[in-house]
Amino acid sequence: MSARIVLFALDELRARYGALATPGSDARQDTAPFRSFRAALLASLAAHARREGALSMWWEGGFDGYALAVAIEPSDAVAAPEAAAAAACAVDASRVAPPRRDRYPLARIAPGRWDLAHDEDGALVEPPFGAATGHFGAPGMRRIR
Repeated sequence: MSARIVLFALDELRARYGALATPGSDARQDTAPFRSFRAALLASLAAHARREGALSMWWEGGFDGYALAVAIEPSDAVAAPEAAAAAACAVDASRVAPPRRDRYPLARIAPGRWDLAHDEDGALVEPPFGAATGHFGAPGMRRIR
């Protein structure tokens, strides 16, 4: 099944939400900026939802830059998905394609509501926007219980 995939540049996410980090926290572990972004994104997508859908996410990119990819399945679950997503952060790019197999759950949406999605072990998955934590400086993902 194809998904609408919306990309948010890591630099834009840091610029918009980085100041919301927990004072004194380790940027490699603190997911407070992501939680603020997630709340804004899910509220806007739910407000524009036409029907139920599932959201997932992953990092894309390389040494020259990273983007948080958010997949909306089915691809028509949200009216004007790029505009709805841009309410949370500037959209870097968008495409319709199958989502990655190694994606992380984000949420379920429906018109006017959303619910966070958990992984197979019952944990939430949240990426820190702070310091690089992965291969070639890739941002990591944290499992939150």
